[in-house]
Amino acid sequence: MEIVRNIKLTLAYDGTNFCGFELQPHKRSIRGEIEKALFKVFRTHPKIINASRTDAGVHALSQVINFKLKSSIPTSKIAKALNSCLPEEIRVIKAQEQAQGFHARYSPKTKQYEYLIFNGQNLPPFYRKLVWQVKPKLDLAAMRKAAKILQGKHDFSSFCASGSDDKNFVRTMHKISIRKRNINIWDSCQLSTVGCKFEGNGFLYKMVRNMVGTLVEVGLGKRKPRDVKQILYAKDRKKAGRTAPAQGLCLINVNY
Repeated sequence: MEIVRNIKLTLAYDGTNFCGFELQPHKRSIRGEIEKALFKVFRTHPKIINASRTDAGVHALSQVINFKLKSSIPTSKIAKALNSCLPEEIRVIKAQEQAQGFHARYSPKTKQYEYLIFNGQNLPPFYRKLVWQVKPKLDLAAMRKAAKILQGKHDFSSFCASGSDDKNFVRTMHKISIRKRNINIWDSCQLSTVGCKFEGNGFLYKMVRNMVGTLVEVGLGKRKPRDVKQILYAKDRKKAGRTAPAQGLCLINVNY
């Protein structure tokens, strides 16, 4: 008799051509592709639990899902089997069997996102789906001062987009770092970017992109770093900055 196993998958994907992780009518979604691959391999439709609901155009290096499964296939073969059925934009990096109590969404201690900005005039076209191009020079020191205000436990209502089903808007940002970093794909094609990394116990709908949009406005001199404190106190989305484009954002780690 086959026992019910709790399977954890770590996924990486290019979110460019998807409507996001969740299902939407008549659109390609990460969940939809995973469900189709699971059915092809296991001939069943297990309930998929995901760590993060990434939006349309957002990428992932380490999205985590779990599902219950009656199958004797070794975990060492699950990734290869699923990858043979998935589109090339989605890869299963690792498959592991977990205790029955493991829950991809509720078990994480922290999640990490990174947002990449190209701060310059001529963006090589190879990188256009991975960064947000901001042409005027950014004041990174001012952005770091503003980011320090966002660290800690706060009500982040001002950075939550409309359409959220969250009732509690309090989250803890353990660390926010803003640093220059280089990306290389060929020796003569190096891209200097500004990496904005966020680590917290949870994130609201479009929260990272709204924080990045606000920090960029600080970097452009449109706001003062101290304005961020008033934005937090306001608990009003209209008081914060624009929503940064989706393509610069990546879920880089989920810590359990």
